[in-house]
Amino acid sequence: MCMAWSVLPYTARPADERGAAEPLAAHERSGVRAAAHHARRAVPGRLGELAARELSAYADLGYWGAPDALVPQLVRQVLALPALPAPSDPRRPALSSP
Repeated sequence: MCMAWSVLPYTARPADERGAAEPLAAHERSGVRAAAHHARRAVPGRLGELAARELSAYADLGYWGAPDALVPQLVRQVLALPALPAPSDPRRPALSSP
């Protein structure tokens, strides 16, 4: 059986019709970037790096989702974490490598 493909005409939307997502205000964007920076200090290893990269990408995108979405929750949780001691501090837990 052969399927026939048709090409639908593409209509560009005006710039003011970008959807319902609200753009991040400058202070919100800096808060997300602060959470990204803090994730590297508060969460050891690859998990902290992953959280930091995701938050940085979200800040670069510049649109805020629903308040109960995962990224806003991640921002709040990361900022609530205490920072780990400095690497030279003997109280810092040792990181295990795979």
